[in-house]
Amino acid sequence: MANNDSILPNGIYEFHWTYTNEDRNSSDYFIYDTVKITNGKLEHLNIPCHRALLGKYRKNFKYKTTKDKKKFSVKGIVNVWKDTDNSKINILFDKNNIKNSDIEKYKLQSSSQYGKYKAEKIVLKIVKTQEHKGDNFICNSEVVKFKSYSPKSAKEMLGGLKKIKTQEVYGDLYYPKTDKKKVPLIITIHPSMGFVPTHHFKFFNNLGIAVLDVQTFKSRGIDKQWEYIVSEEAATIDAYAALDKISKDPRIDKKRIAVMGFSYGAMAVVNTHQKFFIDIIKPKNKFMAHIAYYPLCYLYKNIETAKAPLYIFIGKEDRLTPYEYCEDYSQKVKEGGGTVVLKVFPGATHRFEWENLKNPIYISTFNEHKKEFISKKLDPSYPRYNIGEDVPDVTAPNGWSYFSLQDEEFRKKLFKECCNVKSLLEYNKNAATESKLIIKKIFNVN
Repeated sequence: MANNDSILPNGIYEFHWTYTNEDRNSSDYFIYDTVKITNGKLEHLNIPCHRALLGKYRKNFKYKTTKDKKKFSVKGIVNVWKDTDNSKINILFDKNNIKNSDIEKYKLQSSSQYGKYKAEKIVLKIVKTQEHKGDNFICNSEVVKFKSYSPKSAKEMLGGLKKIKTQEVYGDLYYPKTDKKKVPLIITIHPSMGFVPTHHFKFFNNLGIAVLDVQTFKSRGIDKQWEYIVSEEAATIDAYAALDKISKDPRIDKKRIAVMGFSYGAMAVVNTHQKFFIDIIKPKNKFMAHIAYYPLCYLYKNIETAKAPLYIFIGKEDRLTPYEYCEDYSQKVKEGGGTVVLKVFPGATHRFEWENLKNPIYISTFNEHKKEFISKKLDPSYPRYNIGEDVPDVTAPNGWSYFSLQDEEFRKKLFKECCNVKSLLEYNKNAATESKLIIKKIFNVN
């Protein structure tokens, strides 16, 4: 054990783990951990409501910088990184010393169902803080529980929901400060990251709109990112189950409830708009609007939809969920008599409304992660594309008209286009602002 002068002093600390790799030109907060150090021993604090960075609690104190040429020892700082499979792996640094700086870079090699990813780096930043309970906005949310189901695919839903395993799901209800007896509400469905940034909830609460943030992953015991174990069909059922539950709340105007999803969650929102899923789920209530931020739009031969409008917000520079797919899908919806509003924002990328992406990042491993997901979806036997049809047709990338998924050569081309690209994620103020203005018009609020 090093002497006391080289041990991280006793106290409460925020450990900010960020990660980067060869394909990124900047890093982004990835893990936020609060720990207590006592005589060199580390204890993880189970602080509730810590999903938002707790910056307002930080003191203006950072542990010694490189100029101080000091080392400190904290035994037990291992197994704190959780990779995409929620398995614990070691941080590969000197077991007893983090040398010379409060910021260090380390190599890691993680493995998951998608394969191994090497040469990523972890950056650790340690900030001294004080004891706290968490972000008041998050902590003041209410938990709403409801019964849902966990189908693995649309095929499993064809015979109805009775034979599918039931699942208790919960959501966090953020209710605005208001004197009104009833308020409108937005049900949010998170992306594959597993969470929705809280700035969305605060924005809508300030407009007098309540938010019910459905925890599709966490309700099923999944604390992972970039994960597709839970099908978007399950998230679709979650959305309607949440609707029927929250419609009973006397504080909520059940005629003014919309559903809004992001990426993976937006795919579920597109499903909620389709009569095929509505007829199977048989909800007691209806959404006034379906709002999808950058979904991956599949193309069906026959599309029947709900009477309520579908809004699709997507960036023209989005390489994860190409806007061309949604153009074709929107045209099919209109041909079927449905109402869809497609907004393609010039210069905008995936996650264009995320305020924490003002420093852009590039990702390519995300697309590698999606390989197995896409492979499953492209299985010709998968009913999503061919309900009532023998040969499925979907939109092809780069303007290739339509193709049979049974064409093996074409599949290889699709994998190459969809999975081996570097994608930019960046906040776009104009796109974010315009999309929010549209939502304000939907609810007729200022």
